[in-house]
Amino acid sequence: MLVCPFLYHDILTNRSGQKERPGGLLTRKTASVQWMRGRRGWSSVHIKGMERKMKKSLKKVLSMVLTLAMAAGVVSGAGNVNSAKAETVAMVTPAVVTDFASLPTPAQATVTLQGKNAQTQIPNVIVPIRVEKRGVIEIGATVTTGAAASIEMGFFSDQNCTKSAGSSTTIASGSTQVIDKTFTVETAATYYVRFKWSSTVPAGAATIKMLAYAYSGTEMTLTSTFQPVFNGDGVNTLYHKLNVKKTGFVAICGNEYRESGTSLVASSLSFKICNAKKKALHNGYLSSLNNYTEKYALKKGTYYVAVTSSQRYQLKAESRAWKDQGGKNKKKAKTIKRGKSANGTVLLTEGTKKADWYKIKLPKKSKMKIKIATACTGTASVMKVQIIPANRHYTLINSSSLVADKGKTLASRNKLKAGTYYIKVTKLTKSTSGVYRIKFMK
Repeated sequence: MLVCPFLYHDILTNRSGQKERPGGLLTRKTASVQWMRGRRGWSSVHIKGMERKMKKSLKKVLSMVLTLAMAAGVVSGAGNVNSAKAETVAMVTPAVVTDFASLPTPAQATVTLQGKNAQTQIPNVIVPIRVEKRGVIEIGATVTTGAAASIEMGFFSDQNCTKSAGSSTTIASGSTQVIDKTFTVETAATYYVRFKWSSTVPAGAATIKMLAYAYSGTEMTLTSTFQPVFNGDGVNTLYHKLNVKKTGFVAICGNEYRESGTSLVASSLSFKICNAKKKALHNGYLSSLNNYTEKYALKKGTYYVAVTSSQRYQLKAESRAWKDQGGKNKKKAKTIKRGKSANGTVLLTEGTKKADWYKIKLPKKSKMKIKIATACTGTASVMKVQIIPANRHYTLINSSSLVADKGKTLASRNKLKAGTYYIKVTKLTKSTSGVYRIKFMK
C-alpha cells in the first residue's frame, strides 16, 4: 500500500522497454566411465555384472546431483532462473524518523538485475540495511528501466537470504508503480533486501531504485515535544515513561496515523496510564472529541503511558504545578472572598471519599454566583460540587451539581440568607481526575 508521498517525488519513473528473447535449456555435460577389462582373476561375466551395477549406481548419483542443482537454481528450464548467485551492493543505513510531518532524507540504493543476455547471469541483487533501533523499516522501490518480467522483493535477517524477516512483495511486469512495504524489526541488526526475477528472466536487465526509512519502536521518556513511534506488530505493549516533577496538572497528547491513499490521516489512539509498577490506573482515549488530549491531576512521581498499536503514532506530555488549596475537612475549609478564587486537585490516585472543602460568606441577604473552571479526564462528568449552608435548618434546592471538563457556573435564582456556605468537591469515580479553580463572583 502506498503511504508516503515522498516515494513519488524521490524515485525516478522513466522507463525504456526491452523485448524478451526466448531462452534455451541449459545443457548438462555427460560423463563417461571407462572400465579396464581383463584384470587378473576377473571373468567377463563378473565384469559385465559390475558394469551394470556401476551404471545403475551412476544413474542414481547423476539424478541426485541434477535434483540438487535444480533446487539450488543452477539448472533451469527455458527462460526460468532461480539462481543462488547474488550480487551484494553497498550497505545503506536509513535515518530514523523523528517527525512524521518532516521526513528525513531516505537511504537510497540503485541496483541492476541482469537479464539472459548478460555474460554473467546474476539474477539476484542484495542490499544490506543497517537498523539501529527496534521498530519498523519502510522500503519503497520502483523499476526505472527494463523489467520485462515481474520482480520479487524480499526481506531477510541473514546474508544468504534463507531466513525471511517479512512477507515478500512483487513488482509486476512492465509496472512503473512504486511499491511500498513495511517490515517489523525486533532488534538492531543488519537485514537484507533481495531483488530477484520472480520466475521468467527477460533478455534485458532492469534497474531498480530503492528508498528506505527507519521508525523507532522502542520505549521512550515523554517530553513536551511530539515523539513518533512505529512498533508495527500490534502485540507488544510499549511503556513510555512519564516523570511528574511536581504535583498538579498533566496533559497526555497524541494520535495514531492511518493510511489513506497516499497520505497519513490522524486517528484516535487508546492507551493506559500506569503507576511506577506499571499497574493500570486509567484507560485513556485520544480522539477528536477531546482534541486528542487527556487531562489528569497526578501526584509527583513516575508513571508510564502504555500503548499497544500496530500503527504509527506520536505522543507528548505537558505538565504544570497545581496546588490544592482546599481544606481536608469542613473545619479546615479554605475561605474564598468575593471576587477571589482558589485552586484544587482531584488526584487520579485518590479515592472517592476524599473531599476538598471551601467556604464563602454572605454578609447580607444576596445572590450567590460561583464559577468553576476545570481541566478533567474525558468528556463526561468527573466531579461533584455541593453547596452546604452552615445553618442546618436552611435547605438549598438543587445544591449539588456534576461538573465535567471545562467547568460550570453555579448561581442562585433568588437571594440567599446571610451567613456562611460551604463548598464540597469530590470525585465521581476512582479512575477520574482533574484540576479546578473556584471563583466567588462579585
